[in-house]
Amino acid sequence: MVSKLNTKQLEAFTLIILSINNNLGTSFFLYGHGGTGKTFLYNAIIAKLKSISRIAIVVASSGIAATLLPNGTTAHSRFKIPLHIDHASTCSIKKGTHLAELIRAASLIIWDEAPMTHRNAFEAISRTFCDLMDIPLSGPKHKLFGGKTVVFGGDFRQTLPVISDSGREQTVDGFITRSSLWPFFKVLKLSRNMRLNDSQDNRNLVGCGMNFGEWILALGDGRLPTKSFMANTPSDWIEIPQILLIYAGKNPIESITNDIYDAFEEQHMSTDYLSGRAIVTPTNAVVTEVNDFMLQKIPGHCRCYYSSDSMQLDTEVPQLFAETYPTEFLNALQFNGVLDHEIRLKVHTPIMLLRNLSPPNGLCNGTRILITKLGGNIIVGNIMGGSFDTKEVVIPRIILNVEDKRWPFILKRRQFPVRLCYGMTINKSQGQTLDKVGVYLPKPVFSHGQLYVAASRVRSAGGLRFLIENEDDIPANYTRNIVYSEAFTDIAPG
Repeated sequence: MVSKLNTKQLEAFTLIILSINNNLGTSFFLYGHGGTGKTFLYNAIIAKLKSISRIAIVVASSGIAATLLPNGTTAHSRFKIPLHIDHASTCSIKKGTHLAELIRAASLIIWDEAPMTHRNAFEAISRTFCDLMDIPLSGPKHKLFGGKTVVFGGDFRQTLPVISDSGREQTVDGFITRSSLWPFFKVLKLSRNMRLNDSQDNRNLVGCGMNFGEWILALGDGRLPTKSFMANTPSDWIEIPQILLIYAGKNPIESITNDIYDAFEEQHMSTDYLSGRAIVTPTNAVVTEVNDFMLQKIPGHCRCYYSSDSMQLDTEVPQLFAETYPTEFLNALQFNGVLDHEIRLKVHTPIMLLRNLSPPNGLCNGTRILITKLGGNIIVGNIMGGSFDTKEVVIPRIILNVEDKRWPFILKRRQFPVRLCYGMTINKSQGQTLDKVGVYLPKPVFSHGQLYVAASRVRSAGGLRFLIENEDDIPANYTRNIVYSEAFTDIAPG
């Protein structure tokens, strides 16, 4: 693997191994856009450490990114990061536990897709590691992350931390570059795109004067020409090259699914076929429309699974209060990221896992699975992609507690933590590499990096298509590209 590293990868590999061998405890940030070989470099480093009997703990901010790494898991699961975190939080790891001893013994921590996580999480982990390694939190003997060599990786062009009910200022403030730890990081840059195929459609995008790789980076950096169509509206509308467009017919969902899922009738049971393509869109509501449309095309019986919903009430609240919110009302409640009351599935349909069930076995939030059996209390299927590709797994129902300040109770919902995934949200697609991607935009993206993430999931321009629906006075070859320039303040985007 080392012999296959390019110049920049080899430079990074050498510096990281040097830090480990000499106990320097350097904190690195491996910066590179999608396809520059970050995952390949991680795997080379991990293989090197295994060959000399050293331990590497490998995590990622998203479940799907974690499954692409050997023994990877989500950072929140591995390090017990609190769900509600602030500037003074620490992780729930006690000295003397198995996890604490594992961290003490580790020579390296790798954290992929780090920019997706709020800076408070990195600061909490640094404090926790110092406690576990008996390192003071301040003074001349203080060391970041307890003196461990850590490698954070990611691309600042991608989506930023998701903060509920927040605006641009609060979102940017949560970025890792705004952390007090950032000035002590050594930044390593990868720039050569190893993912894109050397084909004609990558060398030339008709009408925009640049090749596909250059266009993707210009999109992510916010360097493409922009315009505004109406007064007092954002001037961040960009033109999508004609070669990448699908134009909507009477049914836009039918148009984009026919293009991305071509030859579907013959291939709808093929793992290779399904794992290599997806339709991505900004919101869960549109994802549901796409998935429902595709489900109708699958032959066979549709099985419906309904959740069991109840309330967890404060003991001071009279039982009569519960009668105000009958079961039918609880069933109708919907929340972002919460399991649906009704799930409709068929055998041979792909699903996505929405919770971390067993990360060591590949069952992470974001794992895609092809269903092979639908039981009353379990779903059986094979993992699609990643280091657990084709592994048979069993999915049980779980109980999820949901708190919402709009309601004076905690909702307890028991349901399968899955949803169909012919389509997925753009945020869920981050970390995946696909052969064909349809970007469906009935409304424009609404956050930094979303359009870049959607467009950079493919290996070639030939696998990328946009279907855009705008207001009548805005052409269907224009869409918004939201880029927060503040994300690049502390690092050059090149």
